[in-house]
Amino acid sequence: MQSPVYTAIKYRKIALFVLVVLLAAGAYNYYVSPRQENPGINAPIAMITVTYPGASPTEVESLVTEKIEDAASEIEGYDYSSSYSRNSVSVIIMRLAYGTDTQRAWQKLREKMDKLQDDLPAECSTIEIDTELVETAGVIIGVAGEGYTYEALYEYAKLLRDELSEIGGISRFDIDGKQEKNIVVEVDYRLLNQLDLSLEDIVQIIQMQNVEIPSGSLEGDGGKINVRTEGSFESVKNIENIIIGVSPDNGSVMRLSDLAEVSYELEESSYKVKEGHLNAVLLTGYFREDINIVLAGKAVDSTIRAFQNQLPDDLVFERILYQPDTVEEAVREFSMNLIQGILFVIAVVFVGMGMRNAVIVSTAIPASIFATFTMMKILEINIHQISIAALIVALGMLVDNGIVISDAIQVKLDSGEERMTACVEGTKSVAVPVLTSTFTTIAAFMPFLFLDSIAGEYIVSLPQIIMISLTASYLVALFITPSMAYLFFRPQSGRVKASKVILFFERTLAIGLQKKLAVVTAVILSLGMTIWTGTLLGLQFFPYADTDMVYMSIESHGFGDIDQTEEIVDLVSEMLDEEPYVVGYTASVGGDLPKFYYTIAQRAPSDDYGQIMLRIDLKRLEQEAVYETLTDYVDMLQRKVDAVITKGKVTVTQIEQAEPIGAPVRVRLTGTDMDRLGQAAEEVKGLLSAIGGTENIDDDFEQRKYAFSVGLNKTKASLFGISNYDVQNEVSIALRGRSAGVYRSGAFEYPIRVKSNIGMKGELENLRIKSAVTSQKVLLKEIAEINLEDELPVIKKYNRRFAVHVYSEVKAGYTSSQIQKALDRQRETLNLQGIKLEFDGEPEKIGENFGNVAEAAVYAVVAVYLILLIQFKSFVQPVIILITVPLAVVGSILGLYVFGQKLSFMAMLGMVSLLGIVVNNAIVLIDFINYELDQGMCVEEACTRAVEKRMRPIILSTGTTVIGLTPLVYSGSMLFVPMAVALMSGLLVSTLLTLIVIPVIYSMIMKRLHKC
Repeated sequence: MQSPVYTAIKYRKIALFVLVVLLAAGAYNYYVSPRQENPGINAPIAMITVTYPGASPTEVESLVTEKIEDAASEIEGYDYSSSYSRNSVSVIIMRLAYGTDTQRAWQKLREKMDKLQDDLPAECSTIEIDTELVETAGVIIGVAGEGYTYEALYEYAKLLRDELSEIGGISRFDIDGKQEKNIVVEVDYRLLNQLDLSLEDIVQIIQMQNVEIPSGSLEGDGGKINVRTEGSFESVKNIENIIIGVSPDNGSVMRLSDLAEVSYELEESSYKVKEGHLNAVLLTGYFREDINIVLAGKAVDSTIRAFQNQLPDDLVFERILYQPDTVEEAVREFSMNLIQGILFVIAVVFVGMGMRNAVIVSTAIPASIFATFTMMKILEINIHQISIAALIVALGMLVDNGIVISDAIQVKLDSGEERMTACVEGTKSVAVPVLTSTFTTIAAFMPFLFLDSIAGEYIVSLPQIIMISLTASYLVALFITPSMAYLFFRPQSGRVKASKVILFFERTLAIGLQKKLAVVTAVILSLGMTIWTGTLLGLQFFPYADTDMVYMSIESHGFGDIDQTEEIVDLVSEMLDEEPYVVGYTASVGGDLPKFYYTIAQRAPSDDYGQIMLRIDLKRLEQEAVYETLTDYVDMLQRKVDAVITKGKVTVTQIEQAEPIGAPVRVRLTGTDMDRLGQAAEEVKGLLSAIGGTENIDDDFEQRKYAFSVGLNKTKASLFGISNYDVQNEVSIALRGRSAGVYRSGAFEYPIRVKSNIGMKGELENLRIKSAVTSQKVLLKEIAEINLEDELPVIKKYNRRFAVHVYSEVKAGYTSSQIQKALDRQRETLNLQGIKLEFDGEPEKIGENFGNVAEAAVYAVVAVYLILLIQFKSFVQPVIILITVPLAVVGSILGLYVFGQKLSFMAMLGMVSLLGIVVNNAIVLIDFINYELDQGMCVEEACTRAVEKRMRPIILSTGTTVIGLTPLVYSGSMLFVPMAVALMSGLLVSTLLTLIVIPVIYSMIMKRLHKC
């Protein structure tokens, strides 16, 4: 029966045609495949929000938050929740355990919240559940202009939105920052006190005058004719002219305008956006995930440019975020790194094998890469920085199989065998070890597919693509390489260039075989030194994102005062105007900007919160070198705002990647008494300030603030027929206002809100409260006392227990783990009775995720050992091969130390990935040793001959992998440099040591079994 290789060579025209089709299909799929800057992440997180108008934080916590937390904890897959209860609003962040069926869990959550709604106070809004917290804007355009009203800016943004919405690939466009207007009916409480009416009555009168009830139809000549009764307001004048009373004495009427002022006003707590110092609205677009946003972005860009040409010159259109450009630049940069890597690999193969053989072997690179692009399209793996980096990592390995097979064919040709025989037999002689080495590499990466964490989901395309590309390269090497070798390979004369290198390794190995114990001792000492060196590296979870964006979070001390928040934003803006490296900034007041990066957590709207997104000129920052890194510049900005801002807290933050953790050092205190937690937080802060390496120490405990409390004397109130509801309802309308319907004018809708003109305590005391039972009215001060009391403005919880967090940044030269260990040693000095102290910072994230990687490494070792056991049918030889793994660790740790890199998640990923790569060299080596032993050769002689004959393909395959990673190292990417360094140095050192250590250990173990 003819072998598949013989068939492929015989029908080589078909094989070559398949290769051409493969390249064409791959090129097309690369062009049309979806592109994005970062992988999409489906974080199992939901935000539950409820408003409870007029309720204090304590009331919100006990009557709303606690009930929702208890119900949410019953959802299958529930991991933990965090919440905060503040005046009138409850926000709960619920997180599921990773791997939970989120769709089913969210459906159950919605069902539970629907049932719970009736158990909440009647005044509560409908429970809102947001499970799309990771949805990130693709385009943010600021529309601003000097002298333009928010309404005018909104109209321009709306016109552009209508045009952009017609472009394919856009899921939606939102307009943020429009200042909502209300029609406010401000009732003079003094005049109201003289009438038998309450504020609740005013609300109901307005509602009854603004209705449209279907009237039915009448018979007409042509059939049924609908009847419409005019009911809704046609003008603001209609509202003012509402009759609220008629005198029984003279029939004179009292209209609403007689005791209230009706006017347009901006909605209280209105969310504002500013572009620089200009008022602005934001047009925010979201792309579909299944499209190439670079292509869609070109259509968006042309539409925007055409629209801008029709606008006034003084109207500013600022591209705050434009992902199509960012993605195109990022993909182009990584693609250039890929092309550079391809050229470097081809150059290495050319030096080692000559032009003819190098061209044939190098065909595996484009063939495998384009085949990978086709599979990426089929498996819906998008093109982004992780997937392109995966191709770069795999690049050097794509030619390994081709090198081994072509070298075996060349050896057969050089020995004088006929061409077809040389191609078939040469391929067959190494097919099994090549298949084994491919399987071992795939097995090493496979466990990374099952990392149950956000970090695991972030990097999952890396093992997927490496596995796909290596499978493709094996098929190319097995069928395409022999076919092309048959056409172009020729017998070669001696390979003089490699003789000196071979002679060096032969002499070194000869010394090693004479002093085996010394070699083993040196290896053990190297491992010991490596462990010690590893402790000097420092740990890091993920580095900051490679982006020009930095953001500031602003928290005003003026609780509920949006004007003070805006004042802080303006002060920071003035400071930013003086910063030469800040090329633009956009601010929001009263809430977050639209989500402009996938790792930025969104907060519920709040009067005392704002956000500023800065765009930094990174090229200038790097060229002028005033600051060594962007982190140093961010630290300087933090010091500047700390010196300027006194009425609030401003936090300057670099954007994180994968799974954000915030401050590296985080201490969580939980208990049953918020005040005790606040005291404990102060104690922890005191200890941290005395520990070297800490800076910007802070906590999230909100000090008590004063609030007026209406204490109802229920006995007195009952004598007048006044209930607790009567008092709370009337006070709520008087101070907060109450919706009384909607006034429609053209395409606009304006809520009608009734409130009073009460602004001071004495005025509230003199408000007359009407009984719903007797209609009798009585002054509030006759049935209640209004006292000034302190209360917590925010009640925070973690997993249904009151919680306070303490944070600390880490100075250069220190690590978060060192600081937390120092704090842990002083734990006994803290008064923590009834309080639980837990660390929740970078070390915990590292431990959690590194533990996952370590677990993956164990599975990988087992899988690799099983594959080797099947091939070599020996329990001992796979163990010998796996010795290359610690040798690789020696190289990786050394490389990270020399290049000044920390032991990050990606560096760990690179080290574990080496498991399946470095064993390939030992497989090829030991396979040949076994072959020579079967021919009757002595063990030590077989080891020496194996190094001589297999050194060239080993050095070549190592060289291609290492040189293929070079562009990734010099790309400057904070994410990928540690991984590339770990891979390169580990593989390089392991290969050099493998050629000496593995034969020495093999001879020590196997010499007893094979005697000459």
